[in-house]
Amino acid sequence: MTHRVLVFGDTHIPSRRDSIPEEFYKHIKENVYDLALITGDLIRESDMRAALPPLPRSFIVVGNMDYGSSYNFHEQVQLDDFKLLLIHGTQLRPRGSIEQLGEILHQIGGDVAVHGHTHKAAIDLYKDRLFLNPGTISGATGGWGGRADASFIELEVQSSEMKVTLHQTDWRVVKISEIQFLKQDDVIIRKS
Repeated sequence: MTHRVLVFGDTHIPSRRDSIPEEFYKHIKENVYDLALITGDLIRESDMRAALPPLPRSFIVVGNMDYGSSYNFHEQVQLDDFKLLLIHGTQLRPRGSIEQLGEILHQIGGDVAVHGHTHKAAIDLYKDRLFLNPGTISGATGGWGGRADASFIELEVQSSEMKVTLHQTDWRVVKISEIQFLKQDDVIIRKS
């Protein structure tokens, strides 16, 4: 069985943005997901949910702008052979530090870290572990006016294989890129 997972975060709705790109909305609405992993900084969850199509069962972590949130700082999720860590990333110095996140992932025996906070999408393979940052699905900036590139990730997980699909837009063109990964002998490798 293939698990289809929607991964996004840093919506900052309604404080910095009030919607997601129309192309993203249509794509998410037309697809069926088993799960959503949300990296935090929702700001107001009811407004965030109103700006997106209905979401499947979701794991959500608290971001540094989610004042009064009852969500945890991290969640661990098992998807077939992959142990995922979901975290916002506020505690990483410098911001988005893969080295620090790698130490945390090693301590919990995880395979994949899903993190946010930087508002920049990234797919990194570091020391046999996978690090996924979906960026900001709404195009929220890091605190100033205007909008940044918007992005989100989709995962397809089956047994020891994971396909990562990154959707990005500069508000003119949507680019989609796919990378396949395999967990083999307790390490993550990129499939050729």
